[in-house]
Amino acid sequence: MNESPLEGQEFRTASTLYSVDGKRAVLVLEFRDGETYLDEREWVEGTTFKNRHTGRLIGPFASPYDAEQFIVATSWFCGSQAWASASDPKRMLE
Repeated sequence: MNESPLEGQEFRTASTLYSVDGKRAVLVLEFRDGETYLDEREWVEGTTFKNRHTGRLIGPFASPYDAEQFIVATSWFCGSQAWASASDPKRMLE
């Protein structure tokens, strides 16, 4: 089994963004090495959100600001295409 290169690294949640309709949430995670990743989540029920990529993070980004600018411009986060991928496949961390 392949471990994520981020496994065990320290990070902080720089911010949490919610879509206008409240059905999507994104945690902006800043790692100790300075790289930032996104944890995209979709609403399940109540106050429960589930990672939409089975635990994989999106990134890296140079900063939390860059990550936030990326996600708020996606059709997935804006809700215009619920099925659309919010990420460039090259940015998907496996």
